[in-house]
Amino acid sequence: MKQCTWIQYLRKPKILNMSIFDWLTSLLAAFLIGRWAGITGYFKWILFFLAWTFAGVAIHLFFGVKTMLGYYLGLNSRPIREECT
Repeated sequence: MKQCTWIQYLRKPKILNMSIFDWLTSLLAAFLIGRWAGITGYFKWILFFLAWTFAGVAIHLFFGVKTMLGYYLGLNSRPIREECT
């Protein structure tokens, strides 16, 4: 095993083997862009968050990056993760 970097420490806590840090930073970015774009109303926000998530999935697929969400959706094989301490 190798020594963890600071980003690997942030990404260690997981739900359904998906990094909580990655989800929070992605949703924070979506929130900031949504506020800048002037999105109002719960329904529009929900649609925007869903579109943001699926855009992320599509971008990962385009660049060939395997993700757990892509795995759960049946779009790629399970990503191989390197363990660190």
